[in-house]
Amino acid sequence: MKLDGIDCLGIDRVLRRGSGEIIADTDHALLIRDDVSGAYMLACDDPSTGMALLDRHISRDCSLLMVSDYALGIAAFERYGFSEKLECFQVAYFGEKPAADSRLTVRAAEEQDLPMLTATYHLVSPEELEKLIRRRSILLGYERERLIGFIGEHLEGSMGILYVFPAYRRRGFGSALQKHLIIQTMEKGYIPFGQVEKDNRNSLRLQKKIGMTKSDDLIVWMWR
Repeated sequence: MKLDGIDCLGIDRVLRRGSGEIIADTDHALLIRDDVSGAYMLACDDPSTGMALLDRHISRDCSLLMVSDYALGIAAFERYGFSEKLECFQVAYFGEKPAADSRLTVRAAEEQDLPMLTATYHLVSPEELEKLIRRRSILLGYERERLIGFIGEHLEGSMGILYVFPAYRRRGFGSALQKHLIIQTMEKGYIPFGQVEKDNRNSLRLQKKIGMTKSDDLIVWMWR
């Protein structure tokens, strides 16, 4: 199956960086497993083919799954007994490399930053934050040596983990942090992408302001 859509950028990323194992590949569906995140990821343009691949290769022991077809993703969530899901738009940056915000300097988070990150950000487990630090995948942003927030790249390659401390909000620092990560990602030769929960209008507005393209359809992430 060709990976030529915005919905498939996550699969494309893990394959290009060499961490994706192809489980099954047909004319209408592609199932891979990412060795870094442990996620199974399915792209398909035919739901019946996609479900057949899941039935053949996915068990109830699977802890993390992404499905690019929304209806199939909802069906898989029920079929395999997952407990949590995220219905989201995929967003991606296809423009020229943006200019960095001169107000900010950034550095990669290090081991000594883990207590601050775990105390501040609760949407990712401490174990995953520790892995991201080891991969140098979290950027800390500073204005005149004052830490204003951070942003990171999830284990499978999507942008996220964006946090601006309350005292620095409504000053454009969220956009500034994301632009720094976009620049870093583009310099590595990848297309910057991320996911936004379907009802998160504030985040969708931010992505549009930055110049991100939004997918027309939803994808589904699910976990236990």
